[in-house]
Amino acid sequence: MQIHPEMAAVLEQFKDAPPMDFVKTPVPEIRKLMDHMAFPPANLPMHEVRELKIPGGDGQTMKLRLYRPSTAQSAPVMVYFHGGGWCIGTLETHDNLCRHLARITGMNVVSVDYRLAPEYVFPAALDDAYAATRWVADHAAELSCDASQLMVAGDSAGGNLAIATCLRAKEDGWEGDTNGITQQLLFYPVCDSRMDAPSHALYGQMPFLTREAMAAMWRHYHPGVPAHPLASIMQYPNVAGLPPTVLVTAELDILCDEGEAFAKRLQQAGVPVATMRAEGMLHGFANFSTMVAAVARLLEEACSKLQNHSGRTVG
Repeated sequence: MQIHPEMAAVLEQFKDAPPMDFVKTPVPEIRKLMDHMAFPPANLPMHEVRELKIPGGDGQTMKLRLYRPSTAQSAPVMVYFHGGGWCIGTLETHDNLCRHLARITGMNVVSVDYRLAPEYVFPAALDDAYAATRWVADHAAELSCDASQLMVAGDSAGGNLAIATCLRAKEDGWEGDTNGITQQLLFYPVCDSRMDAPSHALYGQMPFLTREAMAAMWRHYHPGVPAHPLASIMQYPNVAGLPPTVLVTAELDILCDEGEAFAKRLQQAGVPVATMRAEGMLHGFANFSTMVAAVARLLEEACSKLQNHSGRTVG
């Protein structure tokens, strides 16, 4: 078990940062800590960055941010859900990552500012994620997007929301290559509220996500047990019919094994899946794509699998 040397160097930069204790510290205080730890803006200019306001899952105003890397008038579109254990994270915390994904893929990216726990428990975040995805599909032309090439993506809890959005689309009969979600890109998604995979014990005290923190996030997001299968998606009874998937795990992450187990479930159900395990990487590594060259290369590899996997060239 060895942290990638480039990530180890980044850890040195965060060694004096106050710990984010989800067990003892109120979530609003952790959000303030995150604001102080925001990543410096990257030099990743876009053709257009547009702030949007739409009706959320509860009918109230929800913010989106559109990233257009080029002048293309009908570009494929990626709806992106940020990570943060359903409790923290904003459009700003994932601004660099969304810009990077837009630059790599040539796709328009729409980042979603969904409601957070514990103020809003399940299914609020999922309701917002699904509402945003349907809204982007319905308004694709005015966003210079191609609704027939719409995909979802996310990291950690955002990966969970991407999967659950696909499952809800399946339940609603909104699927297919020309009228629905055509593919998904998942970075170390949260998949199983039981937290009993071996990696939880092996890597439970690694930086960025401990087992105790993950358990606290589950309690904030879904206070009742057992968890609903649209939250703990490993328990969803039938995942057949989900769109082609690229699923990336981090080797030194408590979520590694459950992510790979979910990928296996998809494969067994006949869903085309491409998997990657990022060796020596920690949970949350994708956010360091503008700071760590090895992470940038991993993003490029993941997006390349996505493009090849879908049978089309993106961009």
